Amino acid sequence: MRMQDSSATFLSPQKRVLVASTTAEPSSIEARVAYSRRVGPMLKNGILGEEDLRLLRTGTYAIKVFGLERKDDSEGLVSDLADQVDGRVSLDHPDRELTVVRGERDYFAVTRPLLMRQNWVVRRPRARAFFHPSAIFPKFSRLLVNLSGVMPGETFLDPFCGTGSLLLEASEVGARPLGIDLHSKMTKGAASNRDKFGQDWLAVIRADSRHIPLTRVDAIATDIPYGRVSTTSGSNTGAILENLINEASSILTDGRRLVVMHPKSVDVGRRDGFVLEEELHLPVHKKLTRTISVLRRCED
Repeated sequence: MRMQDSSATFLSPQKRVLVASTTAEPSSIEARVAYSRRVGPMLKNGILGEEDLRLLRTGTYAIKVFGLERKDDSEGLVSDLADQVDGRVSLDHPDRELTVVRGERDYFAVTRPLLMRQNWVVRRPRARAFFHPSAIFPKFSRLLVNLSGVMPGETFLDPFCGTGSLLLEASEVGARPLGIDLHSKMTKGAASNRDKFGQDWLAVIRADSRHIPLTRVDAIATDIPYGRVSTTSGSNTGAILENLINEASSILTDGRRLVVMHPKSVDVGRRDGFVLEEELHLPVHKKLTRTISVLRRCED
């Protein structure tokens, strides 16, 4: 959301609910978001206005209720809302939904569920032309791409592209993907995955991430190699991260982001030319916690 509106502010009144004050178009968020069930403009005070009714009556609609805490019956609420809308109902493929989230209070929004159907299953690792156990699932890949802040038409780089998981999602959001990997098996595999889904990437290059053969990109996101299923060609994870940040500092312009996923045991720390905007920690098992570090390029 901050990609479309840098001044957006957020409030989380309870778990699983995020309320944003923003000028961004809801459709632009719905078409990119990975881990939200529904996105849309909230009804003021839970009251259907004339514009809300017009939208719900244009085409077909359905009423969708998500219960976060309450176990009470929502049949009466749904019936009252349906009477107010008085439109054409389609439970399978509605053009719009009147979404009700029932938690500590009720939240109402007009949403477009079809925009959020992103064909995640179609692009899952096992469904691709080339598979490797290190491949990342589409929703998680989209998360990394979104954190990078890349916009449609901008250049997105994954310097450890592997099977092309992040490149597939970057292309889905309209960016111009570039992939680098040291191993020809991976670059060929990534290219075959690109071709299967009919995407148009700038390039997928066999190259060493310690010497990235590029002069400028708009965003970088990657999962640096570590663990038994990844090949590091003799380099330890800390050295790989250090080299990547050094290379990124020369090809990212001020204000643009490097997003890197790495083991929590490898600390990004303070880096010349970068500001650490945020870190997300994802426990995998007892001995491994993944960390996503978001670094923004700034003047030295």
